[in-house]
Amino acid sequence: MRKVWLPLFAASLFGISAGVAAPPELLPPVELPVDSVLEAASADLRVAALPPIDFNLEQDTFANEPISDLDPQLSTPAREKKKPYGSNAPVSLGAFWAPPTPVVGQQATLSMNAEFARVGAPLMVPQEGEPLWLGIAKFGRLELATEAVLPDSGERVPSQLWLVETGVTHIRPQDDGGTLGGTFLFGTASDQPYAAGRDLTLMAVGFWQKPAANGRDDWSFSVFYSPTSQLPYPLPGVAYVWKPDDTLEAKIGLPGGIEYRPNDDWELSLTYFPLVNVAAVARRRLSEQASLFATYRTDTQIYFLADRLIEEDRFFVFDQRAAIGVERRLAGGFSLESTVSYLFDRTLFQGTSFSSGRRDVVDFDPGIALAVQLLWRR
Repeated sequence: MRKVWLPLFAASLFGISAGVAAPPELLPPVELPVDSVLEAASADLRVAALPPIDFNLEQDTFANEPISDLDPQLSTPAREKKKPYGSNAPVSLGAFWAPPTPVVGQQATLSMNAEFARVGAPLMVPQEGEPLWLGIAKFGRLELATEAVLPDSGERVPSQLWLVETGVTHIRPQDDGGTLGGTFLFGTASDQPYAAGRDLTLMAVGFWQKPAANGRDDWSFSVFYSPTSQLPYPLPGVAYVWKPDDTLEAKIGLPGGIEYRPNDDWELSLTYFPLVNVAAVARRRLSEQASLFATYRTDTQIYFLADRLIEEDRFFVFDQRAAIGVERRLAGGFSLESTVSYLFDRTLFQGTSFSSGRRDVVDFDPGIALAVQLLWRR
């Protein structure tokens, strides 16, 4: 089984199940530009961007539990027009590097580097008033370069960790102006991709957003499940989306968040999802081509080690990070984002729970990290 993961990975990366080719009728006609397809999809669903499915613009390394994956909230046209820097990116490619820092209690250092890619696109030409299908593909490789060992088991810290997922999002516009839909992603998150069935993972999100009685605000209902999340069981979500004007939107409930855009040059946001998934962003437009941003967020990456002895065990890579970065718009809808981060509260561990029963804990010192990301926003 271990020898077959490469063809499976190739199929996953291009959003095709192993052995099943993509039907040609699902591909947009050649004469229709891709950006026109995406714009049409947005207009039909009363949104100006693709749903936030792991296209997190401030994410300077990949993670299999980003807040953007967990929040099905869709932006409204009025709010999206106020955003100074485009919305979620259907395509992103990036790399991340953190130099060696000492491992606590061991004569070793640990450095990290990663490469990641994400792609999202309509599976067919959107029609006005019709449901939308989006295909999603994610890939990430995280390297932990260290001589450190897991103190309880005595095993070496895994050197390579992989995340490969593909899936779909389905969105159905409702007659009352709301939306109904869901996201399903399937793949592997392991040090030995596709080595065994127990290493496979999935993420499923169902969501329903309906207008509130006042015709201005919304109610948001959702359910989320992923075995590689901090809480690996189905989690319901209920929130009231308060939109007093075009500058403020507050999501009161779970998942929760607030966005404030006092003008076209500033954007402030804070989002939260249990257990400790937090992201805060402040962004300032410097010119039509450049913006400056500062962020704080927690980063949780969770994997199944192929040789684990306890079936329910998962391997956690966690840190908190504060970052500052610059985004520069390029030609053709592309942008280049460069980020400098300070990483702290850094730890690796095994266990069946994020909050208790940790084993094989490896703490390592704070340090800086550099990241670059190429985004295509159409």
